[in-house]
Amino acid sequence: MSLAVLERAMFHSDNVYEIPNMRIIGKVCFTNFPSNTAFNGFGGVQGMLITENWIHRIALELKMSPDEIKETNFQQAGYISHYGQQLEHCTLHQLWNELKLSCDFGKARERVDLFNGHNRWKKRGIALVPTKFRIPFTIKHMNQAGALVHVYTDGTVLVTHGGVEMGQGLHTKVAQVSFNIPLSSVFISDTSTDKVPNSSPTAASASSDMYGAAVLDACEQIKARMEPIASRNNFNSFAELVAACYAERIDLSAHGFYITPDIGFDWKTGKGKPYRYFTHGACIF
Repeated sequence: MSLAVLERAMFHSDNVYEIPNMRIIGKVCFTNFPSNTAFNGFGGVQGMLITENWIHRIALELKMSPDEIKETNFQQAGYISHYGQQLEHCTLHQLWNELKLSCDFGKARERVDLFNGHNRWKKRGIALVPTKFRIPFTIKHMNQAGALVHVYTDGTVLVTHGGVEMGQGLHTKVAQVSFNIPLSSVFISDTSTDKVPNSSPTAASASSDMYGAAVLDACEQIKARMEPIASRNNFNSFAELVAACYAERIDLSAHGFYITPDIGFDWKTGKGKPYRYFTHGACIF
């Protein structure tokens, strides 16, 4: 995975800062250590870490607070990245200001400075760190997802999708996408390639988007088939509507499919739109 991790690190090497003149060159190499798999962030963390180091080096040289340097150089909507993608719907400034206000950052820093001034050997630190994570995969063909939805005559729904639940709540999110029925009536089948083949990895913070959209596509197909029956009668429940559709021999099963639109990157020119959108975050520690 070295090349894929390197690519994401290169894409994240501006983090949230507007850097007018920037060229990123990445190389991978063999070492005498055994290869390790990628971890959360998949290169994004490494790229952002380099940028944060730049900021702190500048602040140290100018004898300024790193937060001042960060705020002065925050990207704005319309910013064009070093790989040619335009930033839209930037939420960073709102997040940053809300975080500073909620944690009373000014007083917190004063307390840290006071402690450090009275302790020669024991020190405390405080930092505000912004992030911008790019979504989804940079490899275009991985941005596809399938799902299978069955509606049963008792009004229950069985959903199978290609994503893997690992504690992040993916199954719950996908179940909420289906019909406007209680969550207790929606069941998620175990992920299996004999139900949904050729699934992409559950990664890149993209699975909720992709598999949720695939399930939605399947549900919309079924709803379109049910609409003529629903328009002719007033049903008291979803189960009654389903039973009526079954009696009319309406197909109550559908395969949904989704591809992430408007993405693509040309590695020869180093320009393109590798990501559908960006998520912003900020934390204090």
